[in-house]
Amino acid sequence: MRPALLIPCLLTLAAGTARAGELDLNLGLQATTTQWEADHGGGPTLTGTWFFRDWIGASFTGKEQYATIDDRYLSYFSVNAVFRKSWDRVRVAGALGLVHQHEEPGTVVDSMPVESLFGVADGIRHRAGSRAGLQLAVPIRDRAHGDWYIAFDLDATAFAEDTRGPRWMSSAGLSLGFTHDFAQAAPR
Repeated sequence: MRPALLIPCLLTLAAGTARAGELDLNLGLQATTTQWEADHGGGPTLTGTWFFRDWIGASFTGKEQYATIDDRYLSYFSVNAVFRKSWDRVRVAGALGLVHQHEEPGTVVDSMPVESLFGVADGIRHRAGSRAGLQLAVPIRDRAHGDWYIAFDLDATAFAEDTRGPRWMSSAGLSLGFTHDFAQAAPR
């Protein structure tokens, strides 16, 4: 019983004082390659991050990409821990996360579009993995509570098995995003 009481007390102490957080949203395009020879593709990506402190946050990354082998679509969902460091106005963020991916051949999407949308069509390969990501963000315009930025994004994903698809994939691309700091006072 004591450990059950000790853990909430430690979490309360570790949380520190209450602080409004910062929202970081970005939309980008990425090129992707995988372990399979000549398996290339890419598509859009969307990431939303909530920073609890200036240096640590949690994010969700979603991608909808196309890959050449099997004429397949990749629906990629990732939940991540994000660590950020700023130098003057340039920010570098690293992410570590867990991935769930649907890989569906184009013929399945064509014949079962609604089922494919919900991830329950015949022939969809569900895959789990882990992810590491890196982002270099450069602000291009200030906002009242944050900024607009462009970023260069890199990530690598390792899947738990290789029987339903390639063992790894990596992506690189550019994104446009904005930050909104809920604790920052508006300029006068």
